[in-house]
Amino acid sequence: MTREVIELSGCRWQMERMRPGQGIKEGLHLLPAEYQGTHFSWNFATVPGDVYTDLWRANEIADPYFGRNMHRAKWVAEYEWWYCHRFAVTESMQGKKIVLQFEGVDYSCDVWLNGTHLGRHEGMFSAFEFDVSDVVSFEDWRGGANMLMIKLDPPPKNYRNCGGKKVNFSGDYFSGLVPFGIWRPVRVVASEQLKISSIRSDVRLENSNTALVNASYEVTNYSSEPKQVTLLSQLSGKNCQTETIYQQSVHQLAPGINTCSHTIKVEDAKLWWPWDMGQQHLYNLQVEVQLDDSSVDSCAEVIGLREVSMAFNPGYSREQAEFPWTFVINGKKHFLRSACWGGQPSFLYGQNSLSKYEDRLAMVKQANINNLRIFGWHPPEVPDFYRICDELGITVWTNFTLATQAYPKDPEFIGGVLHECIETVKQRRNHPSQIFWMGGEEVFFSGAHEESGNKALMERIGEAVADQTNVPYGLASPLSSESAVNMGFKPNESIHANEHYYQGGAEFMEEYYPALDCAIIPELTAASAPSIPSLKKFIPEDELWPMGPSWAYHWADIDILKNLNFEVFNDYKMGSLEEFVEATQIAQGTVIQFALETYRRRKPKMSGVAICHFITHVPDIKWGVVDFYGEKKISFDYLKRTYQPLLPSLQFEKRRWQAGEVFSASLWVVNDYQHAYQQLSYEWQVVYQGQVCASNCINLDVLADSSAKFSELEWRLPNDASGEFEVRLALKNQQGESLASNAYRLLVGEQLAAKQQSLAYLAEAQARLDKYGHSVYRYWPEMWEFK
Repeated sequence: MTREVIELSGCRWQMERMRPGQGIKEGLHLLPAEYQGTHFSWNFATVPGDVYTDLWRANEIADPYFGRNMHRAKWVAEYEWWYCHRFAVTESMQGKKIVLQFEGVDYSCDVWLNGTHLGRHEGMFSAFEFDVSDVVSFEDWRGGANMLMIKLDPPPKNYRNCGGKKVNFSGDYFSGLVPFGIWRPVRVVASEQLKISSIRSDVRLENSNTALVNASYEVTNYSSEPKQVTLLSQLSGKNCQTETIYQQSVHQLAPGINTCSHTIKVEDAKLWWPWDMGQQHLYNLQVEVQLDDSSVDSCAEVIGLREVSMAFNPGYSREQAEFPWTFVINGKKHFLRSACWGGQPSFLYGQNSLSKYEDRLAMVKQANINNLRIFGWHPPEVPDFYRICDELGITVWTNFTLATQAYPKDPEFIGGVLHECIETVKQRRNHPSQIFWMGGEEVFFSGAHEESGNKALMERIGEAVADQTNVPYGLASPLSSESAVNMGFKPNESIHANEHYYQGGAEFMEEYYPALDCAIIPELTAASAPSIPSLKKFIPEDELWPMGPSWAYHWADIDILKNLNFEVFNDYKMGSLEEFVEATQIAQGTVIQFALETYRRRKPKMSGVAICHFITHVPDIKWGVVDFYGEKKISFDYLKRTYQPLLPSLQFEKRRWQAGEVFSASLWVVNDYQHAYQQLSYEWQVVYQGQVCASNCINLDVLADSSAKFSELEWRLPNDASGEFEVRLALKNQQGESLASNAYRLLVGEQLAAKQQSLAYLAEAQARLDKYGHSVYRYWPEMWEFK
C-alpha cells in the first residue's frame, strides 16, 4: 500500500537535564541535525521509556527500587528533560502527507523538528500527531538530516490536578516519585491525501450463529476538495477457518475527518469466549479506501465476535442494588474470578517488556483467573496486554485513572479528562477481552468526595464512553461505601473488602467476609512478603533480619503481617526470616481461600470477586501473589486451587475448634463451566496428626453454571487434641479420575482467647500509629531520637 512508516523507537535517542526554561534560552530547540558536538555528552536513552530508567542506565542515579533510593531520585522531577533523535526519511515520501505520530508522552511536552515548533501536548494517554510535510528534510546527511527535539516538562506534583490524564503516583503504596517520559512509540507516517485514522467495531448477535458487525471508520481527507471514495471491508478468520466476507460502500468525504460505516453480517459466526466458556476465535477486519479504482490507504484490526451485556443480580431489590452487575457474554453469565492486575509490570515504563507481559499473563491463566481488573490507581494497559488477553481468553475491566480524590469542577479540567478517556477507549475498544469501562476508583469515599463534583464527572465520562463503544460502563467502585450511600447510591451494589487487612486484627476473616452483602466485590486485600531471593534484590543485607526501615519503606505493614500470622497460625512466626516470610505467604493464601470461596458460593446473587493484586509494579511487601520479579508466592497456589472453575468447597463458621468439640461444616460444589457433570463422587477426609480420622463419599450431579450445598460434615475432635487438623475434598468422575480437589487447615484452640490476644496486639500497634503516624519509621522509634 501507499502508507509508509518509519519507526523512531529504539536506543538511538539522547537526553539531557535543564533547569525549567533553560533549554530554550540555550537554543536547544534550534540545534540542527548536522554531525556536531553539542549533544555528544548527553546520555543515551530509549523510547519508549522513562527518565529515571535512562538516568539509572547512565549511572546518574542509583537503582530506584533498591533500599530507600526512590526518595534520592525525587530531584529528577524538578527539571525539564530534553530528548533528541536524528533520522532520515525516504525519497518515496516526497509529495505525500507526512505526520509525526506519538502514541503517548507522560505528561506534557513541546516538540520541535528542524528548529520549527510543531506544538505542545498535555495528557499521558492520548496519542497526538503533527503535520511535518513541509518541515522534514530529504537531504542525505550523515545520521539523517532531521533533528527531532522534545522537551519534557517537570511532571505535576499534585495528582488531583491531573487525575484521569496521568497515572496515579500518590497513595498508600507509592513513594511520591513521579514517573514521566516518552512512554509509547514514536513514528513518522507518510500517506496519500486520504488516510484511515481509526476503526471501530461493535458486535451484536442476531442469534447464536449470526453476528452483526457494525464497522465504523474515521477517514481523514487532507485535501481541500470533497472526494468520492469506495470503502472495501474484508473480514476473515485469524485463528479459525471461515469464509472471507466482503462489504463495499460508497462515501462522499468532506475535507477533514469523516466517519463512515456499514454493517457486516456474519453467518456461522465463530464466537469469542472467555477461556472457561469456549474458544477464543479471532478475525481480521481490514478496510481499504479506493479512489478512482485505485487503493490509496488501508488499515486493519484484530477483533472477536462477542456481545457484552449486563443483567441484574437475582436476590436484590432495586432499593438494594439499582445497577446491573452480572456480566453476560454472548448470552451466558460470566462469573468474574478476577484479580486486580496491579501493573504495569514496572512503575517505571522503561523496565517493561513484551516478555514480561507474556510471562505474567500466562500465570494469570495458570491461576484459573478469567478476568483482570485494571483499577484507577494504575494506567490502562498497553496494546500488547489486551492482545494477549484476547488470545488467552481473559476478560478485562478497565478503569480510567481517577482515584481517591475530590476532583476540580472547572470546565478546562473536565474537558481534559474527557479527552483522555475518549482516546483511551478508541485505542482499546476493538479488543474482545475488554468488557467493561469504569469511571473512578474510590471517588465516593469521603466527605470531601460527597461535596465535590466527582459524581457529575463520572456521569459525564459515561456519556462520552457511550459515544465511542457499546461495551458497558460503570460509574465507580465501590458504590456502597458509607459516603456513596450518603450520596444516594444503594447499600448492596459493590464493596471493597479491604478492611479485614486494614483493621489489622480487629476482626478475624470468619467474622468479616461473610458479613459483607453486595452484588460484586471488585477488590479484596491480603498481603505477604516475597521470597527471600526476591527480598535480597531490593532490601539491603543489613536490613533483612532483623527487619530494617527498608521493609516499611517498601510498604510492609509489619504489625498487620504479624497479626495475620497469628490469626492463621496462632503464632507470630518471628523465629527467623525464613519462618516469617513463609508464614506470611501461607496466611495470605488462607485469607484468599476463605474469602473467595465465601463469595463464589453465593452465585448467582453475587456475580464476581477480585483479589488485590495479582502482580506488583514495584518491589514491595504487600498484596501481589506474584512478586515484582515474576516469582510466585505460596499464596499463588491457594489462589489457583480456590479459582478452579469446578470447585469442591467447605463452608465453616470458624477456624479454631476446641478439643472435644464437634467440628461441623457444609459441603458445596461451585461450577462456573457452561456444562453439567453427571454421577460425580464427592469424597471428604479429616486428617489429624497424619491419620485419616473420618471420611465419606457421596454421589451427585452438578448443574452447569451453578453453586449448591450437597451435604454436611461432622467430626468430634479428640479430648486431648492440639495443634491443627486438615480437611481434604475431591471430586471424581465415574472412572475415578480426579476433576478437582481442595484442602483446608484449621486450628485446635479457643476462638475467644485468640481474638483477645489479637486485639491486645492491635492496641500496641495503634499506640505506635497514634504516636508516629503512618511514617515508615514508626517501627524504629530510635530513628526519631538524636542524642
